Amino acid sequence: MDNPQRPTMRSRKLGTMLRELRESRDLTLQKAARLLNRTPSSLSKLETGKRGIRRPALEHMLDRYELTDPDHRKAIYALARRSSERGWWHRYEGKISPSMLDYISLEADAEAIKSFQLHLIPGLLQTEDYVRANMASGVSQGRTLDVDGLVDIRMRRQQVLFGENPPHLWAIVSEAALHQQFGGPDVMKAQLRRLIELSLLPNVTLQILPFSAGAHPGLNGSFTTLTTKELSVVLVENLTSGWYLEQADDIRRHNVVFDHLRAVALSPSDSRSLIERLVSEA
Repeated sequence: MDNPQRPTMRSRKLGTMLRELRESRDLTLQKAARLLNRTPSSLSKLETGKRGIRRPALEHMLDRYELTDPDHRKAIYALARRSSERGWWHRYEGKISPSMLDYISLEADAEAIKSFQLHLIPGLLQTEDYVRANMASGVSQGRTLDVDGLVDIRMRRQQVLFGENPPHLWAIVSEAALHQQFGGPDVMKAQLRRLIELSLLPNVTLQILPFSAGAHPGLNGSFTTLTTKELSVVLVENLTSGWYLEQADDIRRHNVVFDHLRAVALSPSDSRSLIERLVSEA
């Protein structure tokens, strides 16, 4: 029997692909359910990402939908498999939101990550002391934060940059983030040195958006675009939550903004020179 689950970005994407296949065969939900010997309710939950599906049942479904393209079938099988996999991040269930667990799972498989930050150093480039200072600056609103656990999660996430097939991280950071003092001068100096070090990695491109750039399309807020073999998603964060934008038009618009930002930001070499100057002046 297929398993009920919390919808994730992968399971929603899988459901969308299966719904599009059904509709391409001019099948209503009721007709497809009869064809597959399922209930309309179970098929609906599958198409909305609320229910998983095992490989034999998925193969049967694709056969009944007459999908013969081997590459298309392979992509669907891979998406279904990754939807049910569990990684190191699952041991932190209850400490961070389900949506962030979902994001970390995609981050671990990312091929490309594009991050624009107005006020903070990107999470994948932060030092441990910077992370702690950042968390200390927040308002707990009556909740006791497991700072050590949250720091550990952030540090574990950074290992994605050093894996066997690391993603390409393209980070654009406002110059303001280099001057914002988190934890005092020593913490910031170490953070700036870390930026220089990581910017030399072959899979990291770092650009600084200088004050001299003036008004720019990123003033509406920070965002991160993450792309895996299966899907793309944009994360937009605010004080209390994050939004995951999955529609193609939303992703396209954020990609356009990112292209504008990297066009007006300093080159990677000039960005490194600026950071080196700030370190020498600290």
